[in-house]
Order: sequence, then C-alpha cells, then structure tokens
Amino acid sequence: MEYRNCLILTQYREGGQYNDFIGKFYHFPTSDKENYLKQFESLPAEVVYYEPDENGRGEFYGYGHITKPPFEDKREPGYYFVEILDYKPFARPVPFKNEKGEILEKLYNSEYYNYNNAVRRIVPDFLDALCLDGRIQLYFKADAHLIKVLGEQLIGSEKVGILELVKNGIDAGASYCRVRIEKVEGIKSVGPEEYEFSEFEGPIIVIEDNGAGMNREVIEKGWLRPASTIKTNIKEKLKEERRKAEASGKLGTYNALIDQLKKEHRGRIPLGEKGVGRFATHRLGRNLLIKSKPASSQFEYVLKINWDAFDKVSDTIVDLDSIGVELTRQPPSRDYGETNSGTQIIIYGGREGFEWDEKKIRDINKSILRLNSPNPNPVRIKTSFRAFVECPQLPDLEDKEIYASFTPNFSLEALVNGEGVIEDYTLKFSPPKSVPLSEETWTDRNYDLKVSSPYWRNENGEIRNPACGGFYIHLDAWYRKSPWIDGPETREMISYLDEYGGISIYRDDIIIFPAESGTKNDWLNLSKRHIKQGFRISYYNIIGNIEIEQSENIDLVDKTNREGMIENLAYNDLAKLAETIIQNILETRYIAKRDEHTDLTKGLIRDPKTLSSIAKQNSVILDGIQKNYPIEEDPWRILHELGETVDERRGGLVNIDSSIKNLKKSIDLIEDVQERMAEHAGFGIAAAVSIHEITKITANFYNGISQLIKSGQADKVQLEDLKNASDSLKSELKRLSPLRAIRNENRREFTIAQSIKYAHGVFNRKMKQESIEFEFDSQEDFSLYARYSTLNQVLGNLFDNSIYWILASGKKPRKIKIQLNNRHRTLIFSDSGTGVDRAIKPYIFQPGYSMKIPPSGLGLYICKAYMHSMGGDIHETTDRERLSGLEGAQFTIEFSGVPKSKEQAQ
Repeated sequence: MEYRNCLILTQYREGGQYNDFIGKFYHFPTSDKENYLKQFESLPAEVVYYEPDENGRGEFYGYGHITKPPFEDKREPGYYFVEILDYKPFARPVPFKNEKGEILEKLYNSEYYNYNNAVRRIVPDFLDALCLDGRIQLYFKADAHLIKVLGEQLIGSEKVGILELVKNGIDAGASYCRVRIEKVEGIKSVGPEEYEFSEFEGPIIVIEDNGAGMNREVIEKGWLRPASTIKTNIKEKLKEERRKAEASGKLGTYNALIDQLKKEHRGRIPLGEKGVGRFATHRLGRNLLIKSKPASSQFEYVLKINWDAFDKVSDTIVDLDSIGVELTRQPPSRDYGETNSGTQIIIYGGREGFEWDEKKIRDINKSILRLNSPNPNPVRIKTSFRAFVECPQLPDLEDKEIYASFTPNFSLEALVNGEGVIEDYTLKFSPPKSVPLSEETWTDRNYDLKVSSPYWRNENGEIRNPACGGFYIHLDAWYRKSPWIDGPETREMISYLDEYGGISIYRDDIIIFPAESGTKNDWLNLSKRHIKQGFRISYYNIIGNIEIEQSENIDLVDKTNREGMIENLAYNDLAKLAETIIQNILETRYIAKRDEHTDLTKGLIRDPKTLSSIAKQNSVILDGIQKNYPIEEDPWRILHELGETVDERRGGLVNIDSSIKNLKKSIDLIEDVQERMAEHAGFGIAAAVSIHEITKITANFYNGISQLIKSGQADKVQLEDLKNASDSLKSELKRLSPLRAIRNENRREFTIAQSIKYAHGVFNRKMKQESIEFEFDSQEDFSLYARYSTLNQVLGNLFDNSIYWILASGKKPRKIKIQLNNRHRTLIFSDSGTGVDRAIKPYIFQPGYSMKIPPSGLGLYICKAYMHSMGGDIHETTDRERLSGLEGAQFTIEFSGVPKSKEQAQ
C-alpha cells in the first residue's frame, strides 16, 4: 500500500500569535520540543487544519497538501514557513469530540495523539473520515495528460486537425489561410532553398492567416484555456436573444445584434464552439510555435510549447496548470500585409503513429478545396475567404476539385424557408452531347415539403414547423457510367464520387459537415432505399451542399470531434427536408430520364463479341437444363412449348442446342466479316488519299516528258522537276503500304510520336500546299505496344477529315494541333475547321453518318473499331478538355488500356 504522510496543523482562524495565512502558508517556530521540521521531512504530506477548543471552536475545518520543504522567515529569525497547496475548506467543520464527549483523536488516532504538539501525525483513515464528515469541497482538476487524450480522441485525423486550425483563422476574420507542409519523409526531396522553415525538424505544418491576431489576454484566457467560453458565449447570447425576439415579435432587434456581431468579427459570426484548436496542434506534432500580431501592436507575441512535457508517463499526478509554457514578444518576423495583423502556427517534429505520406497530403488539399462552399446562397452577401495548401515536395497539387470539370446530368437549386416550404426551385437536365436527349428545365414555387409526411404532425395532428430553420440547397447528380460520364479522367471522377459523394453542410459559407460524415451513417436514408431498389439514387451519384446561417439555424450544432452534427430535433428535421427534396423532386426525374434513354437504346446490341458471349452463356444454361432438370416430369412446365411427350421435349432441346451453336458460329463469321470490312474500308480510304496524290504526280511526270519530246532538248530544270516527281511517286507508294492495317500484323513497341510523324508525313505535301499549319510537341511522348499500322490509319483518317473541313470552312488561319498527355496517356486531335454538326453528334462513330459531299460515313467508325481492337478508345473531346483557340472538331484518343510494352502485355 502506498505510504501517506498525514498531519494535523493546529491553527486559529482568528487572532493567532503566528503570521499564518490559512490555506496558503503555515508559520511555525524552530522549537526542538515539538520537532516541527522533522514532521515536514517526508513529502508530499496531506494536512487537516484544527482549531483548538481553548480560545477557539475545537473544530477540524479544512484540508490541503504540502509538497515543498519549509523555508526560513527572513523577517523573524527562528521561524519558518511551509506552503499549503490545494486548500479545500470543509462545508461543515467537524467537532473534535463526538456526541458522547469522546475526543476523536484518542479514539481513532491514539498511536500519534499528543494534544500538546501543534503539528502531529494522524493515520490516513482518520484523515479521510474527517474530510468526508466535513463534506470536503472538491473541484474538477485537469490532468496534464488531458491534452494527449483529447488530441487523439477529439481530433479524428490530421485532416480534421488542420481544418480546425483553418477555421480559427476564419473566426479571426481572415481573408486567406495558407497551409504549408514541408520536410515530409518518404516523398521526393527538394533542395533546401525550396523550404521556408528549414530550421525546424520535419515534418513541418504551418497554418498562417491575416486575421485579427491574438494579444496576451486572448492567448491566456482563450487559446490556453480548453473549452473557453469566448466564442460559446456569443452563441448562447444569440440563442437567448432570438428566443426573446420571437416571443416579442421584434426580430428587427435580433437582426441588429447580428449586424453588430458581424461588424465586430470582420463580417462573420465565429464558427468555433468547442475550442479544440489547441488539441489539433498536439495531434499534428510534438512542438508548437505560435506567432501572432494584433493590428494595434508594434510587436508579435510568441508562444512556445513542447507537448512532450504534457505526455510524460508518471506515477504521480501532474496537473495541467502545473506545466508552464513560454510567452514572449519579438519584432514582426513576416509581412502582415494590409491588415497589419495575423497568426502563424508552426507545428514541427512529427508524432509517432501519425506518419505523413503523399496520399494524406493530397487528401488534405482536397478537403481544403472543399472548405468553402462551391454554391453559396446567392441571397447572402458572401464574405471573401480563401484557403490553400502548399507543399514544395508536391508542386502539382490540384487547385480545383475534379467534379468541377464534369457537367452534371442534373443540377438542382432550391431555397427553403423556416416553415419548410420551397420558395422556388430550378431543376435542370443537361445530357452529354453523345446522348440523344434534349436539355430540359423544371421550376416550381411555394412547394411545401411537409404535406406528404406524417413526420411533421404533432400529437394533436397539427403540422409543426421545422426546428432547423430555413436553408439553401444545391445538388449536382450524375449517372455513373458511359456515356453520361466520359473522358480520360472518368475513373478519377467515379473515385471522387465514391469517396466524397453526398451532401455537405456549410455554415456561413464554411463547411461544418463533410458529405462523407453523412454518408457513413446514411443520414438521408438513401443507402437503405438504394439497397432495396438499386435503380434509386444514392449518395455516390450526388455532390451537393446545404447552406445555413448561424443567425437563422442556431440549433444546428456540430459535434465536438468535427465529424458530424449533434443529432437533435433540428438535425433530424433538416435531414427529413433534404431527403424529401431528393426523393420528390430530383429522383423522379433522375429515374425517368435514365429510363427514357434506356428505351431509346434498348435491344440494340451492335458488338459481335457481346452477342457471341450471350450465345455462349445461353449454351451453358441449356447444357445445365439437359443435365440437371427432370425433363420427364417437367415440374415447372418450362419445356411444355417443345411438346407434350418426353421425346418431343428432348428433341426440342437438342434442336435449340444446335441452333445456339450455329448462332455462335454465325456471329463469329459476322465478326470476322466486320473486321475484314473495316480493314478493307480503312485501307480503301487510305489508298484513295494516296491514289489522289499519285494521280497528280503522274500527270506532272507525263506533262514534263511530253514537253521534252516536243522541244527536242533536255532542259536541266525540267529534268530536275521530273526527278523530284519521280521521288515523290516512289515516296507515296512507299507510304501507302504501312497504312494498311491487317489483323495478322504483329504488335510491336513504338512511341505515339512516331505514328504522329508518319501520318503527318502522308499529308505534309497537301498541308503545305493549302497553308495548313501543324503544331505538335513531342515532350509528352509515351510508348505503346500495339499494331503500328492500325494507329497510323486512325491518325490518317483524322488528318484527312480535318483537312477537308478546314478547307470547307474557308476560315483562316488554318491549323491542326495535336496535344499529348503522358500522365493520362491521351491524345487530343484538334483543328480550325467547321466542327462536328450538332445534328450528327450522337451518331458520328456509327457507320453511314457523314456531312461530307459525297458522303462516306466510315472514317470515324473505323477509327473507333481500330481503337477498341487495341484496347483504347476515341470520343469527341468534352468541353472542359477542349484546346483553346481552335473552334473546329476535337477528338480525344485514350491509350490507358493499351499496353506500354511487351512485358506489360504479358
């Protein structure tokens, strides 16, 4: 059992002869008789104050600790002081005698009892009994370890921690917040000149803003005080004032208060509620340096904290307020800009178990991009704020979210008032150009979201108003497959929907409830409905935001861990309203348009490979019926159409089996014929181009010879022309052969630039003749393992089309440009011609569709077929990917599915 040194301190509460301070210092002489100093040798000690009955009340009246040795009284020789800590008075002092008149110390502390000793030992049990009988006044105390516990449990991740610190900048009225991450191990290193904070141990996280800054009072009473009421007092005041205003019908007074608060806080009402920013800094690193400057200060305040001092494991209790942190000042260390104020938080040294990597930094960057609302309520005046991430080791961090580049198939905007009525909404359907459907828009006003649900009726059957208040909602929705989402970044877009799909909540244009938080707990019941009926919309089809204001939605409160909202009545009401909007307004049209597109395209299986696969599956099913189904009984009567007798049924199955096998052979023959047709048609188109050129060269050759014969003289210049014409003829014939793409051509390794240069060479003479400029940069070149002639013909078709439409447009300048992207392995082929006519956009890759005169309609169909045979694809370039400055046709060729090398193909 742990040893406890417990003492009685005799001290009068009034009129004593010693220079005592009750609960602070105990004053005593150095008398050998009572051995005062000896009693204080064993520390720490617990003490109970006692006032004698002689000239006093005869009561035990308080409790305290002694942790430091006594020290001499320098004014009065021969006396000492000992400091008393953590003094707690008794609520009801304990008399030194019980009801029978017995002295308590004699009964329970006889071993040490000596009434004459002003300081004497008592047993721990007696001390505890006195404290309990005295109803000792206890107080909450925070252990130093609290910082670590809350840092790890309140702050769910590094991302949440950084977002908390960014929100502090927002509360301080900042117009920007810079997050800089440096010296991260495991990521490609950069030169020391690339680092701004190289003097610190990595990893380094810097959060810098131009907000109001902090002075000593704010640092001491706010930042260093967990759960400070500096911000929450404002929230409580708002709640109380709103209740009063609603009760008295004077909302104008409340609105005036809101305006005043915004004025005091640079246009915003503080977002923070729990004061967990300091715990975020603990989570992110072992060391912290804060530099902060208010506009009125000539210097900056500097706070230094070593979090390791709070994390030490000890057998003794260490109070949070017993560990000091250093606050000093220094001249400004950076340019504080126009505001002449701001805060810079530098966290360094890392933390074991919380390692950084590239994925985590990119994820944080995405979250910072999502911090500001993408579709703020247009009714509200938006305050300017921008947060961004810098990492010199990752210079290619995205500066916008990928979904911004994909036009949503559906876009909904709605303004909901405090009574749960949509004042007006607009729902727009925008199909891709490759989908044969028209754009459409639906609008409505005064749409009551509560009417159709018993949820809103109280016990008396009356419809109540939502507790959440009014809000603005914007939803973008996509179908998650081609042709609705198309392009080289399709996979990234689908992955983004998987990870971030859903509806985020923004308070005063700043995110407080990320979409993924709601998706995890299915707050809108979309997952439950989607599981039951897969055709319904899910979170992974939506990117949306709900806009609320603190002044209007005061009862919507985010959780302490920042990963959701407190599920009170206001939260449940908001969820119900949002669910109704999705279900009644968006989803009905979403399903209808998908069905309409399906009806237009159903039953059309054009790909022989797909048909062959279906025939094979049917053959397997038929074989299973023949082997396992009781044909004799035919209990389910699935064979009754084949005949009534067993022999008739068996014979019918044999005929069906034979027919399916013949069908598969027929499909294989169709596929073979289709490939040969594409091969010959493609070569025919290529040959037509070259034959046209050969005809002109031959005519020139013939005319030259005729002139020589007539003149009877060999003109040197004419002979030189004939030589050049002969070279051109040989060159053209030589080029014609590699344009023929045949199925038995072996695949080989080559670069995309080789094929581009070859195809351009075929048309180079024509392009020079027609003054068509060609732009191509091979810096983004990449390798392929494919049939070389196949790609040559694809590019040749595109060159031929572009030249035709450039000349048909009559526009100048005339230009063809090819742009490569080796990261996504794509090629964009663009020109300055007339572009693709809207009438045939949905059908440009189908045979027979062409606006040429005379029409062909096979070129792009052949390009598509060849690209599919290689494992790639070709499609019209989306609006977001189009190369600027060229208004003609643009096509994107994707090679992501084409092997880079022979090894990869294997």
